[in-house]
Amino acid sequence: DIHKIPNQLLFWKHYQQEFPCLSLLARRLFSIPVTSAAVARSFSAAGLAVTESRSSLDHQTLNDILFVRSIQNILE
Repeated sequence: DIHKIPNQLLFWKHYQQEFPCLSLLARRLFSIPVTSAAVARSFSAAGLAVTESRSSLDHQTLNDILFVRSIQNILE
């Protein structure tokens, strides 16, 4: 029974033909991450990269540093 499925995304996929606008809205709403842990990690990493001696880093340089660090974390 589709009404007993705990995953709301599957429910709206099943009913997307009957309710196309509501289905699209539900998919966008339910696809938002529940936690902000990734955002907190990004701010933490930025705080570690920008020290007192490196406070005048260009924003693109900082983005490059954070990108390289994120790739290193994935590879480890």
